[in-house]
Amino acid sequence: MDFRESLGRSESGGRYDVVNREGYTGKYQFGPARLTDYMNATGQKFSMDEFRKNPGLQERVQRWHEGDILNYVAANELDRFIGQVVGGVKVTPQAMLGMAHLGGKSGMRKFLETGGEYNPEDSNGTSLRDYGQKFSGQERSAEAVGTRPSDTSKGIIPQDEDVAGQKEIAKGLAALLKGSAPKAPKVNPPSGRYRASGRMSPLSGVGIPGLGNIKAYSTPGGIESLYRKS
Repeated sequence: MDFRESLGRSESGGRYDVVNREGYTGKYQFGPARLTDYMNATGQKFSMDEFRKNPGLQERVQRWHEGDILNYVAANELDRFIGQVVGGVKVTPQAMLGMAHLGGKSGMRKFLETGGEYNPEDSNGTSLRDYGQKFSGQERSAEAVGTRPSDTSKGIIPQDEDVAGQKEIAKGLAALLKGSAPKAPKVNPPSGRYRASGRMSPLSGVGIPGLGNIKAYSTPGGIESLYRKS
């Protein structure tokens, strides 16, 4: 099973017509904040209800979001962490996308830059480390992370494709794979612990053509709030 399908199953049981108890919607569980980012970037306008009823739109948002995350990784030289083990997570592009999906781009970055010390959980007890390990390919059963609860209804298979979204992914991937960033030194977590936090915005995901084992990753968002471990 590729990353995108695995993520969709983890978020919603693979169903498009889903709303969870915190108001996140769709197969990849997007919230209003991230959908607003998409609308601002593309000029498209739609309601949460229209989004929920349109599987093709959900996939287009997913693809756009994937490219956005890859661009963020490249722009902030976070690719220097790839191949390291940080906070118990073997860092791969899929792991980074999984963590960004759960905790936002800045949350993923903070996890890496603090050596895993920053590791908030969602309201179901799923942490950034959990998603990083799950999607990195490390041995970890689906039950260990689990499918986050949501209300489900009949799923629909989308029929359309999005050339613009695929171009955004390709652009982000090209930036990510430039290889200009030096490898990061071994990370030493800072002393002390992170405590109470505010809300974090979630992210999304897509597939990358022609790249073998990393041909399909995703990162949509479906978490209303995260809180840091005490």
